[in-house]
Amino acid sequence: MKTKPIRKTILFALAMLALPTPQLLAQSLPAPMIGDAEQDCGLTLSGKVLDHDTREPLIGATIYLPELDRATMSDEYGNYHFHQLCRGAYTLQVRYVGYEDEQFAVRLASSLTRDLQLHADARLLRTVEVTGEHLREQAQTQQSISGRELEQTRGLALAETLKGIAGVTTLQTGPTISKPVIHGLHSNRVLLLNNGVRQEGQQWGAEHAPEIDPFIASEMKVIKGAAGVRYGADAIGGVVLVEPKALPTTPGVSGDVYLLGSTNNRQLTTSATVEGNFEKIPPLSWRLQGTLRKAGNAKTPDYYLENTGLREQNFSAALGYNKETYGAELFYSRFSTELGVLRESHIGSVQDLLYAIERGRPSKADNAEFTYDIDRPYQDVQHDLFKAKGFWQLGEAGKLEFVYGWQRNLRQEYDMRRRVSQAPTLQLTLNTHTTEAIFAHKPLGNFTGSVGISTIYQKNTYRYSDFLPYFTGTTAGIFATETWKKNRLQLEAGLRYDYKHLLVKKYEKEDEETSGSKRILIKPEYKFNNLSGTLAAMYDVGYHLTFGLSATSAWRAPGANELFSEGVHHSAAAYEKSNPNLRSEQAYNLEFSVDYFSNPRLNGTLSLYHNYIRDYIYLKPLPEPVLTIRGAFPAFAYTQADATLSGVDLSWDYKIATGLVLDSKTSLLYARNLDTNDYLIYMPANRFDNSLRYEFASADGSKLSDAFVSVGGVYVARQNRAPEKTEQDYAPAPEGYFLLQAEAGTTLHVGKQPIEVGITGNNLLNTVYRDYLNKQRYFADELGRMLLLRVRVPLKF
Repeated sequence: MKTKPIRKTILFALAMLALPTPQLLAQSLPAPMIGDAEQDCGLTLSGKVLDHDTREPLIGATIYLPELDRATMSDEYGNYHFHQLCRGAYTLQVRYVGYEDEQFAVRLASSLTRDLQLHADARLLRTVEVTGEHLREQAQTQQSISGRELEQTRGLALAETLKGIAGVTTLQTGPTISKPVIHGLHSNRVLLLNNGVRQEGQQWGAEHAPEIDPFIASEMKVIKGAAGVRYGADAIGGVVLVEPKALPTTPGVSGDVYLLGSTNNRQLTTSATVEGNFEKIPPLSWRLQGTLRKAGNAKTPDYYLENTGLREQNFSAALGYNKETYGAELFYSRFSTELGVLRESHIGSVQDLLYAIERGRPSKADNAEFTYDIDRPYQDVQHDLFKAKGFWQLGEAGKLEFVYGWQRNLRQEYDMRRRVSQAPTLQLTLNTHTTEAIFAHKPLGNFTGSVGISTIYQKNTYRYSDFLPYFTGTTAGIFATETWKKNRLQLEAGLRYDYKHLLVKKYEKEDEETSGSKRILIKPEYKFNNLSGTLAAMYDVGYHLTFGLSATSAWRAPGANELFSEGVHHSAAAYEKSNPNLRSEQAYNLEFSVDYFSNPRLNGTLSLYHNYIRDYIYLKPLPEPVLTIRGAFPAFAYTQADATLSGVDLSWDYKIATGLVLDSKTSLLYARNLDTNDYLIYMPANRFDNSLRYEFASADGSKLSDAFVSVGGVYVARQNRAPEKTEQDYAPAPEGYFLLQAEAGTTLHVGKQPIEVGITGNNLLNTVYRDYLNKQRYFADELGRMLLLRVRVPLKF
């Protein structure tokens, strides 16, 4: 949204008239902080003014410092700034039309960035005590998607949404299955926290997409690199935090409705949220949310991809009772989906498989048509999540928080050839119980920090196929983190210990060489334990420039699938061989970053990273496909090697003129297999994403606001750094490609009802291409041109 200068001036003048009478400067200067021998008066206080619920920036909000009798207004991005401030305590009085007047207490010890969130429908002036921290809370790089940027991705899968962050791409299995890849790492090496609970599905599979409804999130945050201290073992690649907006705190009922439709696969999606707060019981709030999604066969520029539709039904409910010193929340969600798998990826014989790869086009491509029907092979997945959370403010001591989570993941995979029965070919049921207790102590001098313990208990069962055996896993961890901050320097340290016990029950032949021999039950047992650590520093140079340096370590025990899976993985259309002798992975990550933020014209983030992983576990392609009674499949075996992954992430935007912004993201990765002295297989290629965006000014009284258009493109280079010496893929890395993209949107005002509309175009040139990280690139092209139309109607009851 853009506001004319004259409008800003008028709003500012009116706001100044409405503010309290200024006090004398000599009476309002903040007292120096206790223990300070010298006063630093070169500090900056800045941030954004945001809508509490949508996190949209609020333009033209008035921010007043009564202690200094100084005021400013948020700019067209919601940014505000106060320069040349002394250390001390301040009060930020914020006013914006249509929102409650709010006060924020801030204690300034160094330059600080503090976002100010306002509540809609002002009724009472409230005082909010903020124990603020820097917007970038830690030295390790983290980036997020929220507000309008997130709204523009509605209708996409979770992993596709995260591709807007530099360094993040996707691992795909056809057009409907994708999962996030951070700095070349994915699956069990990337932790997902769904509303504060560690997501535990069957995430080990490359074709097992996260069972999370993106509509549930108001913000998605990505922490890049090893983050094992706070989030537990396994976080070698990074962490994705899917965070819903806070439950409403003002009385009333509100919500929103989304309607989306797309060409190509003719996707139809609707999602609705309704939430409220009780006027007679102010601490009690609630929310209901649901999503329906349906798509048919996807289409490449030349042909339909047979059996690539999807059906999805999701539901969630939340209830919270929160007071100033204690509170509790309950949350339940169900994610249910059916995902078709490209029929031509299931081949009858080795010779036909080799022909299919060589042909490079499904044999029935010319006759394939559009349909919403889903037939074998396909996945049917249900994921239930229950969360109970409570907190208690312990007076001057600090805050205690406890979270319990239960999850049940039911995965059924249907083979193409087992038509005589309606039963799935493979059924896995994973039950997971997680607990976490954290105590965050009150600031002690320049120190802040927390200690915590966490546990995980898992039990996996199967039916119809013993591809993945029975197992129970128990994990317990204890951690502590401390941050020391003085003036412009922040130092961080943390240490964590985790213990994991894995008990597997599996039937094996007595004599592997003799077909049909008696099967016996074996119960191999594994015990893993190790330390994770972090040391980091962040220095605020001033003028919105920050440097960060972090050294972190994390480890990951091999999963049951890597130790004992054996056979055809149907939805992956691959034959996988395990290795019971695998050792734990140990990762050491070093990162240097620079942030230049909240500036009127140029902003950006640069990070350089180097990740060394000892005993990196990966699926190595075997020389020959495997022929089974289910057909012929490419074969892979789990193996280990020492590896390094080094790269650069750069994201920046530049305001060329009023309303016109150039946005650019670059991701470069260089990965080596140290054991073979060759490149590491299945790593993302270099990626460049650039767009030009123009935001139109909104005229007073106009029925349109927040109008914008953007055009840009994504260039993905050919992956020339694929292994050539010791590992031979079934097909060479595909050529690089460029995709033209465009987008437009606005808000229509029909009476008092705003309606947000937008349209997004992907692959507008209908380019024929394949992506190196798509497991079905052996058989078919990627999607052709697609237009995605979306409508959002915010509601107030």
